[in-house]
Amino acid sequence: MKHIDKHKHKHKHMRLSALHLSVMLALTSSSALLSGATVAPASTASAVTAKNRPVLLTGEVIAKDSQIIFVPPSNSAPVVLRNFIAEGSKVKKGDLVLRIETPNGSNIEQLEIGLQQTRAKADSEQAKLEVATLEAEKNLLTARAALAKALVDAALPKSQISALDFDKYQGEKEKSERDLQVKQLAFDNAYAAINRKKSDAELEIKKQEINIQYLKAQLTLSEVRATQDGFVVHGYSTWRNERLEEGSSAFPGNNAGQVIGSGQMEVQAWALEADRIYLKEGQAVKLKFDALPGSETIASITSISNAPEEHSSWGYGRYFRVSIKLPPQLNFKLVPGMSALIEPVQASQQASEKRINKTGELTIEGEIQSRNNTPIGPPTIPYIWQYTLAKIAPEGSPVKAGDILAMFQAAEVPTQLANQKSQLNEKLRALEKLKLEQSEAEKAADLAVAEAQSNAEKAARKATMPKELIRRVDYDKLVIEKSLNSDLAALSLRLRVTQARARKAEKAGLETEVAKLQGKIDVLVKGQQALTITATKPGMMIYKSNMDGEKFTTGSQIWMGLSIASVADPDKLFVSAKIPEAQSSAIAIGQSARITIPGANLTVPARVTGLGNVFHSKSTSQPIIVRDIELEFDQMPKGLKPGAAVQAILSAAGTDTIAGAVKK
Repeated sequence: MKHIDKHKHKHKHMRLSALHLSVMLALTSSSALLSGATVAPASTASAVTAKNRPVLLTGEVIAKDSQIIFVPPSNSAPVVLRNFIAEGSKVKKGDLVLRIETPNGSNIEQLEIGLQQTRAKADSEQAKLEVATLEAEKNLLTARAALAKALVDAALPKSQISALDFDKYQGEKEKSERDLQVKQLAFDNAYAAINRKKSDAELEIKKQEINIQYLKAQLTLSEVRATQDGFVVHGYSTWRNERLEEGSSAFPGNNAGQVIGSGQMEVQAWALEADRIYLKEGQAVKLKFDALPGSETIASITSISNAPEEHSSWGYGRYFRVSIKLPPQLNFKLVPGMSALIEPVQASQQASEKRINKTGELTIEGEIQSRNNTPIGPPTIPYIWQYTLAKIAPEGSPVKAGDILAMFQAAEVPTQLANQKSQLNEKLRALEKLKLEQSEAEKAADLAVAEAQSNAEKAARKATMPKELIRRVDYDKLVIEKSLNSDLAALSLRLRVTQARARKAEKAGLETEVAKLQGKIDVLVKGQQALTITATKPGMMIYKSNMDGEKFTTGSQIWMGLSIASVADPDKLFVSAKIPEAQSSAIAIGQSARITIPGANLTVPARVTGLGNVFHSKSTSQPIIVRDIELEFDQMPKGLKPGAAVQAILSAAGTDTIAGAVKK
């Protein structure tokens, strides 16, 4: 059962008594069945039990059309809240409400550079394979020309040449045929290798594109946008017992707040399995609210969940979720988080709404806080998860712009930086060497084209000799040489273009590697500089506590995303306090108060200037329901420090002014 104030313990005792009565009735019924006794019908027994047994449920007021702001998922925890809209601010559907710091942004940049590198590498490898294919085609053309020449010699009649020459020509023919088959197979294999490389490159590029899209989707998920119009209400950290603000540390999945819509309220209750038979949809129930003593109204159950579920914050049992619709008009206003006591009543019972005003003084504990706080924490460096706090300014010390607030150390950063710089220098030297080699290769390609064109011109001139002046065999060979050199000249032009593309792709791939390494170095250098945190404006150092409740000191191990301290503006101080739900009806905006500062032995006048928009648990160790209040001094006293404990003595106000107050 949900933890509530002490004045509700009597309801617990009544509930336990009812449970004991239910168990006794069940045992009595079982004994009667075993002994063969006559048992009354189930409906009659239920009616008798329901009449004699009180059923009390506990619930809370919730905003019917609210949007819960969950801390987005992340691969690391805790995370830093960024762009968190100020509490009470109005937002429209689609507006950015919350974002968390994530290293995915820099990872995406690195992956995009890697994608460019993969494409350049694929282009380079494909171009090299195309060069090899052109070389294979060149060899194939040469083999075809050699076979054509061998066929010319082999066609000579055996009777017109010596037997030795005839056998020689036949052997050259067979050799040329075998060589042509080998060259044809090499050309086919080279062409197939290009297709395989294209397919492999497309798969690798597709894989990297999917990875980038996934990280972009994660980056989108690191933001929370409003799904409806309304105003923002911040949640509370049960770990540090403080309200979550811009720069606060939180864990993924935590409730960071709500976007409250039209303000329509309903009550959500939890019924134990043993109480389910006494409830039904449409049943009238009486509601009482701890924050509004003496106030009650009649409402009706709108729905009951079909199956029970665990609700650890309320108890170890299994509960049915019960939704209760409030009357359209109430003489009092409700605030989300209020505790409610629910008791089924007869449908004919009339609703009653009562108010009780209280007088007297109320003393509560509070703390001096600043409205402007700048959180201090380690920077976000990719793949660096833990930092060592090397230096931190003394707690409570005044700081001015430019002062060093904290210094962090990460042993991996200098090591990674040295490795990346070494790799960068190596790649830069390789790039310079490649440029020289490509310059020589470009000249060699131009010479090869000129030589091929010269050979083609020579072969063409030889083929213009009169056919009658030379042997037919020699003339046929000259024609074959002319065709071969013409094809080789055209092939040399294609080869030069392909080689140039291969050189360009190889250079682009190496330049991409250099850019990737330079990007990593820039991130590490920026992160290394961010390890030293300086003040951007004057303020006062306020320490925060770790998970064990101890304040961070020099030498502490800090996880990324964890806030260790804050710089508070001493010119904008106020008193933050929490008032138990049962006493919250005595607080109103504008109510006068006296603030007692024990350390300074000083009492100063103040006024209530803000009430929390929701009720919430005070802490994990003190799970009572409380409401935040803010008090401002009529005249700011000197020497106050944020974080100092104070006492607020308030004169009680009428309960009619409680609801609807909005925190500044």
